[in-house]
Amino acid sequence: MDNGTGVDVAIVGGGIAGVSAAAEISKTHSVKLLEQESELAHHTTSRSAAIYVENEGGPVFHRLSTASRPFFDESPGADAPLVTPLPVLKVGNDSVADVLVAEAEAARKITPNVRTVTGDELTDLCPVLDPNVITIGVYEDSSGSVDVMALHQLFLRTARTHGAEIRRSAKLLSATQAASGSRRWKIETTAGPVEADVIINCAGAWGDVVATACGVAPVGLTPMRRTAFTAPISQDPSDWPFIYSFTKDLQCYFKPEAGNQLLCSLSEENPSDPTDARAEELDVALAIDRIQTISTLEIRSVKTTWAGLRTFAPDRNPVFGWDDSVDGFMWMVGQGGCGIVTSPAAGQVAGALIRSEPLAENIADLGLTREALGVSRAGLVRSLDDK
Repeated sequence: MDNGTGVDVAIVGGGIAGVSAAAEISKTHSVKLLEQESELAHHTTSRSAAIYVENEGGPVFHRLSTASRPFFDESPGADAPLVTPLPVLKVGNDSVADVLVAEAEAARKITPNVRTVTGDELTDLCPVLDPNVITIGVYEDSSGSVDVMALHQLFLRTARTHGAEIRRSAKLLSATQAASGSRRWKIETTAGPVEADVIINCAGAWGDVVATACGVAPVGLTPMRRTAFTAPISQDPSDWPFIYSFTKDLQCYFKPEAGNQLLCSLSEENPSDPTDARAEELDVALAIDRIQTISTLEIRSVKTTWAGLRTFAPDRNPVFGWDDSVDGFMWMVGQGGCGIVTSPAAGQVAGALIRSEPLAENIADLGLTREALGVSRAGLVRSLDDK
């Protein structure tokens, strides 16, 4: 708690990144988490498709997801398993066959069960796929559906157990450091002042906004809007995998949900300002058209719609590390839609950085380094798939 002398670490953002960092760092440091909204996980975290898949987002995210697997498998401290098995099938036509074959080959270096499927096996796995359109897929059968809010609450409960204070409706307005050379931060928020030795920026789509308010140069984050919706269908999809269509101009996904319905999306990336994103009717309609093109499904109505922001750094890799120019400012942003599945490892990275410790073995043994995750990492992640 902040008893007037301040805390060691102020974490900005109460989504999955912020609470996973708080859960780990609070084990050894005093922590105050600042959330601008009146509730936690209001934006991207609560609007995730909630799929644990290792082979997603490129080599850095793949490794962070793999490093997070023991946590998801063991679900330490959770009331029930955090992940329910749900295979993932990434599909395409002949135009992307070479790309998908190469992707599967690279992915098997980290996740050996990833494989390509063709022919009748595609419709054996998902009988509504149209074999005249879909000719190849990449299959990962060790993936699953994540209980996102249970995961978020588990991190939050852990942080509170270790004394972390959670302050809602506490938008960061500005932060300055003492002119004497001390890195101590004086933070002004809508809920009053806070002092901390370190600020960790876990603000997602607002990451560059928060940095600017702290006098720190932005890293060039781009929030991307994605619309999703649920739709009832006549079939029972309970035995289907999560389907993601990779072919250009046919990109979309659908996920089986209880009660003969699907969670669907155009899987689009539309640049957006940091905002409370809203679904676009045109994107819903286009997603339905694409889903009906790659399958024999008939979607006649939509039940609910929503949208979220997936935020990317310029190289589409996460930015986890100390700022190069401002002492005492750490970045934990740019998760690009992979924040849920990488959150256990991300929390470990934050803890290691705060404690000036080596990265945990489950992360380092996969070839990840502080330098490759940090702000100035140009070229340091390109060769990961060669290892």
